[in-house]
Amino acid sequence: YTMSQPARLAQLTQLSCKIFSNVYNPTCARTGNKILRQRLIGSSLTSYNPQKLIHFRDIQALYPQLGLVNLEEKERLDEIARRKRRGKGAPKKGKFTCAKASVLLIRRSKKKNKKIKRSYSCL
Repeated sequence: YTMSQPARLAQLTQLSCKIFSNVYNPTCARTGNKILRQRLIGSSLTSYNPQKLIHFRDIQALYPQLGLVNLEEKERLDEIARRKRRGKGAPKKGKFTCAKASVLLIRRSKKKNKKIKRSYSCL
């Protein structure tokens, strides 16, 4: 009993697929089996973002009756107060903005009919 070479190879491929638990697909039809063989990615997706850390302010908000004090925050606020007393604090906001400066310069130039030298970096 002799078989032709292609039929023998097809039979060998079928047997190989049965042994190694692969899908036998002699017509090369698209089955999506490649995707189904891949490992599941659900666990890696869920572990991608780190777990939420518990901060001192969270505990402070949960238990206000305990009167907990964050020493690092208190030290930071004290340092800001010391710097303000020495004149090294943040500048005051809202007093004289660039928009107000341009309006004032335009009004002054209309009154005097002169060109004013602009020394503001925002204009």
